[in-house]
Amino acid sequence: MIYEKDQKAIENALKRICSHPLFANSSIYTRLLEYLVEKALSGEELKEFTIGTDLFGKNYLDDKNDGTVRSYMYKLRKKLAAYYAEADIRESVIFEIKKGQYNLSFIPSNKYHQLKKNTDISIKIPLKALKLAGIIAFTVLAASLVIINQMNTPSNIWKAFFEKMATNMVIVSDQYIVDEIYSDGEMHGVAYPEINNADDFFTYTQKHPEKHLKPNDYTLLSKMAPYSVKRLTQWFDSNKTDYTLQLESELSYDDVRENNIVFVGQFKTMNLSKSLFLKNSKAFTTYLDGFKYETKDTVKVFDTKYGENGKIEYAMVSYTSISPSKKAIYFVSNNDIGVMATLRKFTDKKWLSKFCDGLTKDTNHFNALFEVSGLQRTDISCKLIELEIIE
Repeated sequence: MIYEKDQKAIENALKRICSHPLFANSSIYTRLLEYLVEKALSGEELKEFTIGTDLFGKNYLDDKNDGTVRSYMYKLRKKLAAYYAEADIRESVIFEIKKGQYNLSFIPSNKYHQLKKNTDISIKIPLKALKLAGIIAFTVLAASLVIINQMNTPSNIWKAFFEKMATNMVIVSDQYIVDEIYSDGEMHGVAYPEINNADDFFTYTQKHPEKHLKPNDYTLLSKMAPYSVKRLTQWFDSNKTDYTLQLESELSYDDVRENNIVFVGQFKTMNLSKSLFLKNSKAFTTYLDGFKYETKDTVKVFDTKYGENGKIEYAMVSYTSISPSKKAIYFVSNNDIGVMATLRKFTDKKWLSKFCDGLTKDTNHFNALFEVSGLQRTDISCKLIELEIIE
């Protein structure tokens, strides 16, 4: 039973946590923590699907293995641990979420610190006798760690994504599908380039009342989606971090504000991302099925074409900031192979190191255009042809 004075202490602790920098700029985790505290105070037993339905609008009938809640709970545990680890944090009540569980518990601080103390293992070492050996060992270890860290760091481009408390989101472009009803009563799913979301659907049907259309409950993904997600999962796992997966059609401004972003897909199916992609570029714009590069003295059009080695297409890799603390990388092409080829380059440490050597120290953002070609897609060539550096 939680008494009134205990509830007051919990509410005050919650306010202090939510105003801390770890939480103040992250409405998702603030909202999640407030929700868990509310349910704990009411004694309600929580399940994954309950949180997913209440907070994130998830429908587990469509995807019973959706990992959104698990990912957010994992990050919330890390944020709480970082909050309580700070030396000046002295709460009378501690919020705890045990690993693998979804219910939040309230623990008196003296009990929490006693449990933490009991798990610490201390070993007494005769420092005087081992002083010289210790200094040597420490020096060797420190030097080794620096070398190993330099070897394993996947360049500054990915640095923000792989920091300890980073929150990341991979956005996959998808095509909005509508049902079209024909005069004979037959109904088929159809993709219209003018319709990429519910607002587009409304606008299009107002302009074309002669068409009998109705919204559908699914979207279409191209073949680059599973390949890209697999590649990114391996890349993030190798750097000991993770991400949340989101479809472009379901993307919100909160998603963009609160996460580092990796976008993979076609610009023709962009919704919200359209306003962010190439927003800082002074030379590049999307054009037809490719891109236009325009400066004071030069205008170049890079549109899909056919050459001696088959189809030639173009892909853009744009590295930018979406807020002072959040980064975004866009892998964009209107053709699957362009997205897959550039993503493969930027998740290859050896290639990435050479690419970064060509950037200046003052490079903050860049837009890199690649030409992608290959005879019957068996021998893929992906080469950099234009680079815009934004300092």
